[in-house]
Amino acid sequence: MINISITSKIQFFLQLETFSFFAIFLLLSFLFYKIFLKGIGSKRHTNLKDRFLKTTIYLVISAASATLHWIVYENATGPVANMAAYYTAIVSLFAGAIVVVKSSQILAYLILFYQNISQGIPRLIVNLLTVIVSIVVVTYLASEILAIHLTTMLATSAVFSLVLGLALQDTLGNLFSGVAMQIGQPYKIGDWVEINTESKKWLGQIQEITWRATFISTFADEWLMIPNKTIAQSQIIILSNTYKPVRQSLTFRFSFDQNIHQAKQILTDAVQAIPGIMTDPAVRPLVTETTESWITLKIFYSIEDFSLKYRIADQAFEKCIEALRRSNIHLESNRIKIQNT
Repeated sequence: MINISITSKIQFFLQLETFSFFAIFLLLSFLFYKIFLKGIGSKRHTNLKDRFLKTTIYLVISAASATLHWIVYENATGPVANMAAYYTAIVSLFAGAIVVVKSSQILAYLILFYQNISQGIPRLIVNLLTVIVSIVVVTYLASEILAIHLTTMLATSAVFSLVLGLALQDTLGNLFSGVAMQIGQPYKIGDWVEINTESKKWLGQIQEITWRATFISTFADEWLMIPNKTIAQSQIIILSNTYKPVRQSLTFRFSFDQNIHQAKQILTDAVQAIPGIMTDPAVRPLVTETTESWITLKIFYSIEDFSLKYRIADQAFEKCIEALRRSNIHLESNRIKIQNT
């Protein structure tokens, strides 16, 4: 039995103004993307183009279904025509609901990309917005269009809700942990972090933050997915971020008969000549320890890209050792003194 009242309610949305609004929105959004977001990365370009394409397809499906609905509704009679008008209206309505959700995603991405052109953004923010908009749209359609009383359904499904909540305990824990981390923002995409649990340690660069997990890439080009709940319960060391350079050091040991002042100057000159090492803050050599056998000298320097940490350190060690050898300054090694009794 075709519900005439539902069809009439749906017809309120199947108007030329509705489709014109979303068509203009997509056009203006695409122009904004082309004008102001030229400098975003290739992945972001692919992301936005894919969303524009899919949203346009759903809009065309919704508009075509609405057009077919009005043609059948205005010109045909009988139960078959009524059924065709009803189902074309339903198709147009649900395709339009998808357009609403996807349009909100496009708007969120445009705002976030514009505010963070050179930095990554977590998908968690867009995912949460998608969930909220989807819940609002589905709730409205169910209650106002399809006359489904959600409060009654929820009241009669308390046991089911309890079982579902227990089954999704870890999933919800990851979701809320991810939300809490986004509010606190201990790190951002692109930061290098060290995550320590009671039994494991991960070192890598933040690549993506979703509703379930955080993805990091390591120096070994491994792609790790760590649940947000695990990260929230771990100790996090922020090794680098976009606000300040990364401070590194190399350690050398010299005997007391070596010229420490000369060694400082040699190490400073050698490190300063390496590409990738910053001049501000300046390279600084400091004596950090003295024992009966040696003097420990550390040379401190700063780099902007933490991913080059080991490469630059390798070059720095090589240049420093070569410079010390040319100056006939020798490093001290561990020695064991044996006394005769």
